[in-house]
Amino acid sequence: MFGWDFHHKSDRIKLFLFILAMFLLIGFSASFIFRGLNPEAEEREEPSESEPHSQETAEDDSSSSLAGEEESANEYDQAEHFTDEQLSHSKEVALAFVQAFHAYDAKEPEKYLEKAKPYMANALYEKMGRNMRREPLDRSFLSVEKADVTPVVNPSSAIIRWNVMVTGKAEAIDGTVTPTEDWYLVSLKQINGEWLVEDVRVNVPN
Repeated sequence: MFGWDFHHKSDRIKLFLFILAMFLLIGFSASFIFRGLNPEAEEREEPSESEPHSQETAEDDSSSSLAGEEESANEYDQAEHFTDEQLSHSKEVALAFVQAFHAYDAKEPEKYLEKAKPYMANALYEKMGRNMRREPLDRSFLSVEKADVTPVVNPSSAIIRWNVMVTGKAEAIDGTVTPTEDWYLVSLKQINGEWLVEDVRVNVPN
């Protein structure tokens, strides 16, 4: 075919080398074509190495989400906006105010307001003076036995709020005595360096 004489040894060697070269060329060509037609096979092998990284990313996202929720919840914690001293002082004022404000005597219907006045902002005192409190007949006389302060959800950075629960006794005109439990939502504001009650709500959901 190429003028080779197969009776000569050198020509036979040339033929062998030629055939070997053709097989090698065909083999490399087939391998290259196979890889070119199957790029997805290589891509499927890579995720196994990056999988731990994906898990770490998911964990980081989860941690960030939890941190965000915690930060959001803390916005309603009064300790985020006020010092321990401010909270402690305002709590004492709220407690003293409610104890003075709750006690009631139908024979002296204005006495409760005068007793509570030192703990109140002037605007609230004047407002309550125009709308005097009137208790029903079965609560003509109210006394305080115990008062407890509980924290409330409050996002404000200017006003501190406390729930004050008062347990005591109510006496009717006929002398009938019944136990009582009342809840006061007290809002306090710092006025001229003092924490004073600027609003109070009785027995309403917080």
